[in-house]
This record gives sequence, C-alpha cells and structure tokens, in this order.
Amino acid sequence: MRTQMKYLTAVGITALLALGGCWDSDDDAPANTTSVPDSAGASGAAFVNFLQSLSDADETSEPLAIPDSFAVPADETT
Repeated sequence: MRTQMKYLTAVGITALLALGGCWDSDDDAPANTTSVPDSAGASGAAFVNFLQSLSDADETSEPLAIPDSFAVPADETT
C-alpha cells in the first residue's frame, strides 16, 4: 500500500510538472513581421536568412508586403 502511494504521488508530481508549461503567457511572443525589411535586399543570402527566420508554424498572419523601396539583390551567379 505504501509503495502504491509513493508511485501515485510520483505520477501526480510528474503530470503537474509536465503540464505546468501549458499555462505560459504570450507576453514574450515575437512580433509579427508584416513586411520584408530593406536589409533583406542586401544580398541573396540576406533574403534567405530573413525567410528562414520566419515561423513556419504561423498560418494565421497576414501575407508579407514587399515595399516599393525594396531593392532586389543583384544576380550572384555570374
């Protein structure tokens, strides 16, 4: 009986700790990016880095807007 009580206590504490992270606030959520920054147009690699920094799990935000001042990087294959 005593071993069973220790086991149930351990399971309860484990469940409490595992579910404890589910109630975190969203105050520290990253800001949503709605436009492509000018720094992404510096080179092809900078643009790829910007794209990789975006969250692929976010399917609810607005599409990215490309401003008129965005400079297309020069062709780096030549």
